Order: sequence, then C-alpha cells, then structure tokens
Amino acid sequence: MTQPPSFHLVLTTASSQEEAGAIAHALVSRKLAACVSIMPIQSVYSWQGD
Repeated sequence: MTQPPSFHLVLTTASSQEEAGAIAHALVSRKLAACVSIMPIQSVYSWQGD
C-alpha cells in the first residue's frame, strides 16, 4: 500500500509587507516552499485576561 503524499502548512506573521516578501522569496528560491501566499490579517484574541 502506498502512502499519500505529505504536506505541511506553516502560518506566520511578519512586521511588514516587505519582510513578508523577503521571507517568501527566500523560501521559494531555496525550494523550501512551492508556494507562499501573503495576505493581510486581522486578529481577535484574549491575552492574559484582557
């Protein structure tokens, strides 16, 4: 029986679009990622009782 191909999904944040672009280009050019999507995000969370 063959195993299905594995994949990994990694989520991270960056301090700017420029930083996100630099990370994306580094990953793709080094073939560490086949595709990187950069998108704006809005987070809603509770932190230490706030």
